[in-house]
Amino acid sequence: MAQPFERTQISETDIALELLQANGRPMHYRDLIEGVLSRLKRSADPQHMAAVLTQINLDTRFAFAGEGEWGLKVWVPARGTKRMPAITLMNKSVAYDDEAKVDADDGDAGYIDDEELDEDLLEGEDALDEEDEGSEGSDEESWEQRD
Repeated sequence: MAQPFERTQISETDIALELLQANGRPMHYRDLIEGVLSRLKRSADPQHMAAVLTQINLDTRFAFAGEGEWGLKVWVPARGTKRMPAITLMNKSVAYDDEAKVDADDGDAGYIDDEELDEDLLEGEDALDEEDEGSEGSDEESWEQRD
């Protein structure tokens, strides 16, 4: 009868798992990798460190906790299935939008009545005429003096 496969050497990720379980909280990747390499009696050169970090990154039992720390995936709270809807500016109203909504009740939102437009134009022309009346003579005189 064949004997079941037995590992004679523990993997880097299994050692990292044991270190994290013993620590009880996430560890900085450098401390975690140095602990793994010291257990394996390997030097902490960049190639070995990169290889261990790659293995930890690929193993689904580990989760990146942020700020260079790695922890166990079981420590990460599960995401809820209920999602909050995204808030968009389309749902927000601006002060001038409120006025348009009031006009929308009248059925002519966003439209300017022709009579209102004519009145506005006439008021604007009257204002220009009043301002220019005093200076018209002086402008004509200055033009005549240049000739």
